[in-house]
Amino acid sequence: MTLLSSFKAVHYRGIDGLSLPRLTAANLVTGVNGIGKTALLEAMWLFIGRYRPALLWSEQVHRSGNQVLDPIDELANGLLELHGVEREAHHELQASFEHASDTGRPIAIGGTAQERLTQLSVAGRIDTFLDGKLAKGNIAGMQPTPWGGVLHENPASPPNRPNCIISCAEPQLGKSDEYLRHYSDLTRKEGKQKLIDAVGMVRPNIRNIEILTDEERVSHLWASTTDGSRLPLGDLGGGVVRACRLFLNFFASRDGVLLVDEMENGIHHSVLQDVWKRARLWMHEWNVQLMATTHSAECIEAAMTAFEDAPEELSIHKLFENEETGEVEATTFSGESLEGARDLSLEIR
Repeated sequence: MTLLSSFKAVHYRGIDGLSLPRLTAANLVTGVNGIGKTALLEAMWLFIGRYRPALLWSEQVHRSGNQVLDPIDELANGLLELHGVEREAHHELQASFEHASDTGRPIAIGGTAQERLTQLSVAGRIDTFLDGKLAKGNIAGMQPTPWGGVLHENPASPPNRPNCIISCAEPQLGKSDEYLRHYSDLTRKEGKQKLIDAVGMVRPNIRNIEILTDEERVSHLWASTTDGSRLPLGDLGGGVVRACRLFLNFFASRDGVLLVDEMENGIHHSVLQDVWKRARLWMHEWNVQLMATTHSAECIEAAMTAFEDAPEELSIHKLFENEETGEVEATTFSGESLEGARDLSLEIR
């Protein structure tokens, strides 16, 4: 399944003009530190979620919990512009920010939201253009910031918009309600044993995974092992947490796209081949397109092994800086050219 068949970040962070003209079902992005691998995933996440302007303030793209007034200035130096071919149709996203003093102080509009919106002073407005047209919706949103609220339109989303999940590199599960919801949904669909098997790639002695509440009345995912121990999943190590997150994210991304930063992080190289083989199975079972980054030669080798009978389903994209222009560009290996990725210096460990 290839929901997104090409992508271009025209204006986003330091990857302005970066183009990936051919995306396949599975995509692995490599390159030196700071070249823009994570930024590429963020840009794709914003593009697929373009009907949700509030994503512009997400910690996932700002990489911290610090609040900002103007996310466009932080992310794209005044103008965000992303292009892609989604479901065989070309689409564009543009977004810009205007301070209230520049717009004549925008007025909150629309229904029951008005009273709530007008409780905040208006500090600015985000204008979102979808396919060249100013996005309009029936509901006006107000993003609260320490400097006042920022107005934005919530455009009416077409039916059956694809799921898209972005997963950061830190191998932690924490107390996230999101993962508890994914687990509950999976359990209702009788898929818990698949989760136990997935985590078993890293820790074979896990017998059960369940939601339990600790002494502070906070719910966590807990694991029971064959020796009778029962403890929070996170206490079993980063590899266990990473495998659990990866599986739950695949499940939650069904009929959509999963973006994974540093696919191999927290997972020992000896199990990477099993991880990729299972990832391929999950992609097909749940109709998920995968876009992942890596610093690891072992991760690339494991991916190529998993797709050796279907090389047209895997692409390896090497990001590099053009010495003449200073721009970030990409070289893609896929299908018949995939073997070339083994022979070139990919500048990874």
